[in-house]
Amino acid sequence: MALKPCKSCKHEVDATAKTCPNCGVGNPGVTAKQQVIGVVLLLVIIAIVFKACSGGDSQEVAATAPRASTAIPYTITKDEQRGNSPRKVEVTLQRRLTDTELADVSAAIRNGGTTDRTFIGYRVTGQTDTAYWANASFSPAYAFSVIGLSAEDYQKLSATDLSTYPQVLGSWFPDGALGHLMVLHQAKGEYLIDSLFADGGKRSEVYSAKQLPAGDLRLEQPNDFGEYYIVKADGTLQGWSENGMYSSLPPFKAR
Repeated sequence: MALKPCKSCKHEVDATAKTCPNCGVGNPGVTAKQQVIGVVLLLVIIAIVFKACSGGDSQEVAATAPRASTAIPYTITKDEQRGNSPRKVEVTLQRRLTDTELADVSAAIRNGGTTDRTFIGYRVTGQTDTAYWANASFSPAYAFSVIGLSAEDYQKLSATDLSTYPQVLGSWFPDGALGHLMVLHQAKGEYLIDSLFADGGKRSEVYSAKQLPAGDLRLEQPNDFGEYYIVKADGTLQGWSENGMYSSLPPFKAR
């Protein structure tokens, strides 16, 4: 049996005694300091258990309004974090941003969370490519990559003057990682598609054409492994293969 001096009268008592047989004080072998430490430890244990129980659930929120921390409007379409894993956010922008603007928006989004490890995927309203336009991350240092057309290259191609073509039949703007402007025109009786790139490069390809019902036009090349284009009556360009339609581009409207 371990003996300790009573915290009140100093009479030796059993360390586990509920009351002192000499003075009657409760828990004579436990000092006030030990009691405080016990309460603190209990609170810490409760906090750890609560966090462990709630950490396994994913949290998703959606925002539809611009954030006040930046003047550049954006919409968070997905915001997810599971336990201690990095936060994953998907964002829609109204336009393509410069590198500086992208950094500002990314910082505003990161600051709205509870972790420094944040990964953000950006899409732009109206873009034809379904992949992210750009990625940004804090791990915890900031890094980014623009996958699609940069803001500068997009503006350059959007401002292309098509009046130099004598007979334009249609134009389209694939704006993904290999973004370019496609122009269908006729020259000397041939159907050609010019692919115009932001660096000034151009690729011209000749197609054979066949009129289809409802005003559609089928364009194909020999040895094209079953792939071809359909120009719809409303100007939409569809890409087809033996497995079905793989792309659809709305008509490009020059600025």
